[in-house]
Amino acid sequence: MNIQVENAAPFEYSIPCLVVPVFQGALGGIAGELDAKLNGLVGEVMGEDGFKGKTGETFVLTTNAQIDAKRVVLVGLGKAEKLSAASLRIASAKAARRVRELKKSSFAVALPVLPTAAVDVTKEIVAASFVDGILLGLHRFDDFKTDEDTQSSTRIESVTLLSPDAETLKGEILWAQIGANANMRARHWVNLPSNKKSPQFLAEQAREIARENGLSCTVWDEHRILSEKMEALYGVGMGSDNPPRFIVLDYSPAGHENDAPLVLVGKGMTFDTGGYSIKPAANMEDMKDDMGGAAVVLGAMSAIAQLKPPCRVMGIVASAENMINGHAQRPGDIVTARNGKTIEVLNTDAEGRLILADALSYASEQKPAAIVDFATLTGAIGIALGQEAAGLFSNDDALANRVLAAGEDVGERLWPFPMWDEYKEHVKGTVSDVKNIGLERRAGSIAAAVFLEHFVADGIPWAHIDIAAVALVREDKPLTERGATGFGVRLALELIRQWS
Repeated sequence: MNIQVENAAPFEYSIPCLVVPVFQGALGGIAGELDAKLNGLVGEVMGEDGFKGKTGETFVLTTNAQIDAKRVVLVGLGKAEKLSAASLRIASAKAARRVRELKKSSFAVALPVLPTAAVDVTKEIVAASFVDGILLGLHRFDDFKTDEDTQSSTRIESVTLLSPDAETLKGEILWAQIGANANMRARHWVNLPSNKKSPQFLAEQAREIARENGLSCTVWDEHRILSEKMEALYGVGMGSDNPPRFIVLDYSPAGHENDAPLVLVGKGMTFDTGGYSIKPAANMEDMKDDMGGAAVVLGAMSAIAQLKPPCRVMGIVASAENMINGHAQRPGDIVTARNGKTIEVLNTDAEGRLILADALSYASEQKPAAIVDFATLTGAIGIALGQEAAGLFSNDDALANRVLAAGEDVGERLWPFPMWDEYKEHVKGTVSDVKNIGLERRAGSIAAAVFLEHFVADGIPWAHIDIAAVALVREDKPLTERGATGFGVRLALELIRQWS
């Protein structure tokens, strides 16, 4: 989709459809100007037809040639004093979907003039939030739909944001567009069924990203993985005909080649049956999302060369498929991770932390400035937080605060959990250094994070983000239809922006 910004008068702009934001309980700004142009029609709609301007509420007007746009979609922004980036994203997503229902292939948005009551929002936040909402709200995964209705449905090809500050907003709009496109690329990978993706598929995507963006790319096959002493990763992938892969992407801008990198690590389970600790059949089809962390890392790395941050960033993906055959890992097996620590595998369905053990060990060897990993790691995180936030675990308060702030800025909320020393007893091994599960029905997400900490070298700031509950949703949301959300991509890019 083409998104542009222009300094043009909204009501003199020739377009099939114009979106006009309306604040709840107030008829001023752009909406007030439209009301005057249409002889009081907006006020009449708000007074008599039930439209109040609540966040995301829409109403369609026919203009009868009184302005250049043939149709107007009014969209509510809620109360001015409660305006936020989150409410703006919801409003713009709902407005864009309403335009699509009208079967218009292009539209314009009259960006709102901010009232004095909107104290926490800037014009840059308004513009970026509208871009986010429009692109993410319109995203569909219909690659495998063949019916005529889907194929013939209207796709919006272009959007124009109208603002007197057009020139100063271009950079922010471009950043938002690149981030949203990276998010949608990640969504695509997660939504693909697992017969269409494998560890080798992720490796091929990484190579393509490297070619597109001038990054370096390293891929280790199963033989190299074993020779590099990554028994934890290798063991998880032993039961599949699709062998594991270890993937490294490196963005090193000129003058920063020798910098300590910010390392992003992603869990890349392209399908997870649970192995011999097999999962229940219900909802197992959604385990195609178990490479959501890998999608975050690949999505972020696909955008990074366009954004050109002045800092070195590495993306690391450990990928496997957890299946069952005569070679598959058994409960009770003991493997040795790359850093030399031994792990007793008490549950083969706690496999994500095993592949991350080797990835974090390798990341630590790169002498990084910090490591941030993204993983669909535990079902327990959804019980704790629902789908309203991802879990954050960290050994460094300063890094945790930076990650939290980046998430708030882009609307990908995190909630921090403790990692007290007492939790280390939960994963202390009896016949090995550590075991891969904690105590039954107690602090499952924390135990997983404490396990991972064993594979981060001392002194390295590290944050673990458990996205298991937010990587895929089972019902439509304002910014996402049922399926993958891409949660984490825009957070990672915002962290990189603030890092540099």
